[in-house]
Amino acid sequence: MWWVKINTWAIDMINLRSKINTLLNSQYFEKFILGLIFLNLLSFIISTEPTIYNKFSAIFDIFDKTVLYIFTIEYLLRLCAIRKLKDIFKPLMLIDFVAIAPFYIPATSLNISFIRILRIVRLLRVAKLARYTKALENIRQSFLRKKFELLVTLFIFIAGIIVSSILIYFAENETGVQTFRSVISSLWWAIVTFTSVGYGDCYPITVAGKIIAAISAIMGVCIHGLFIGVIGSAFMEAIENNKHEKEKDRCNT
Repeated sequence: MWWVKINTWAIDMINLRSKINTLLNSQYFEKFILGLIFLNLLSFIISTEPTIYNKFSAIFDIFDKTVLYIFTIEYLLRLCAIRKLKDIFKPLMLIDFVAIAPFYIPATSLNISFIRILRIVRLLRVAKLARYTKALENIRQSFLRKKFELLVTLFIFIAGIIVSSILIYFAENETGVQTFRSVISSLWWAIVTFTSVGYGDCYPITVAGKIIAAISAIMGVCIHGLFIGVIGSAFMEAIENNKHEKEKDRCNT
């Protein structure tokens, strides 16, 4: 009977999906993938040294292809384990796809320079650490809880830069300095001043401009303090969450 065969096939698929999920979420598999991510990043860093790469290029290429095939198998397993088609477009699934896709694009169909740029995407594999590290997940959740404070601080930062650019433009545009010829040009100076970098490539000449620069620099330091406070609070929450989880694990064992 055809409906019995369909029912049996559906049960087999559910069991297969369950087994794949068990494998992907197992502690040993997670540690294995985590180790590969670190080794791949280390290999990439070392291979950028020409003297080392020229000597061991064959080893680097073999290792890179091996890691690529393993990540491809992992991605295919995750495709088999998804329950809804829209899960393919989840951030971590997209990261997995972008990390391997460039290597399967034929070099004949795209410019060689573009292929080399695409290969830099291999660094996105590091972003997969969020999938395998509970601590990073706790930090992410803590930052999400602080997103309103972060957005407000970012708004103040951007507003301060814009106001500072406008004020320095009115104070310095008649001096003939090209940096302050427009508000848009003054944005570079404002960003450098607010971030306390101070390259010294452009600076105000007039008294009004110097006063605005001093106030802008002080505001930049204050806003840095706000950012540090919010980020520090998020990290403290993450640390507390990690402690609570460890205590729960100890109690359960």
